[in-house]
Amino acid sequence: MLVSAFEHEVSLRWRDVDGLGHVNHAVFLTYLEEGRDAFYAQALGRDPHYVVARVEIDLRAEVRYTDRRLQVRIEVERVGTTSLTTREMILTRTGVTAAEARVVTVLWDAGARKPVAFASDERARLAAC
Repeated sequence: MLVSAFEHEVSLRWRDVDGLGHVNHAVFLTYLEEGRDAFYAQALGRDPHYVVARVEIDLRAEVRYTDRRLQVRIEVERVGTTSLTTREMILTRTGVTAAEARVVTVLWDAGARKPVAFASDERARLAAC
């Protein structure tokens, strides 16, 4: 169940644009990652390590360099023991939905190289987002 949304602004870089004059499809994943990093840092109060386990993305509208800034919106769908499922959107300044994604991330113990469970207070904070 989606509760509320976190929003984070990202800036387009000239190198994001391809030969067709619009932002290349692969760059949309970078924008989502920037928003997700900011979301995790705010929601957990720290910079957690996580890995992306699954991404589904639908590209809805062209983004051009002249758009300059985009809004990444993140909504929590499900909090698991080690995983977090989010609905993520990229919006232009005029409110056009450029992309919609569903992303599953797994909290990661970088030293042990394996998933680690969210602490109970982290789960509560994420569930409240």
